[in-house]
Amino acid sequence: MDKKPLARLMEKISALDEKLAEAAGWIVVIMMLTISYDVAMRYIFNSPTTWSFEINRYMLIMVVFIGGAWTLPAGGHVSVDIAVERCSEKKRQILDLITSVMASAYVLVFLVESTVFTWDAVAHNVKSTEYLAWPLWPVRAFLVIGGLLLLLEYLLRIVKNAAALFGAVPDPQPDNG
Repeated sequence: MDKKPLARLMEKISALDEKLAEAAGWIVVIMMLTISYDVAMRYIFNSPTTWSFEINRYMLIMVVFIGGAWTLPAGGHVSVDIAVERCSEKKRQILDLITSVMASAYVLVFLVESTVFTWDAVAHNVKSTEYLAWPLWPVRAFLVIGGLLLLLEYLLRIVKNAAALFGAVPDPQPDNG
């Protein structure tokens, strides 16, 4: 049985989010190792690194933004569930639909602004003012990537809730099953 295009798209986005979340986990391991190295160099050899803090700050940005989209369907984003835990399933779906639309609007603004912010770094060759003086556009690009993926997750959540509330959204392609 052939899956509907929306279901396939949702699976592909979910698989991408999983891979990025796994990459974020490995980045955290690298952060742990570089911080441990810096601590050892500082306190054992009295020779702290000049690069560890800066690199770890960039890696933290990467972790937050590439893991954010995976965190939404995993239920890891901050939510106040005490207000909805006694609601019926339909009321929860309505509230989730409303909050997803509101969050999508916010994420869309964030996506536009982070794109402008990143493009500014590319256009003006903005570099860090710290020891490494690296170009900042690659780090800022993670804001754009993370914002785009999070927006996709919210849009998929809107579609799922709308389909559950108002009946299945008709698929333009016939089901071959």
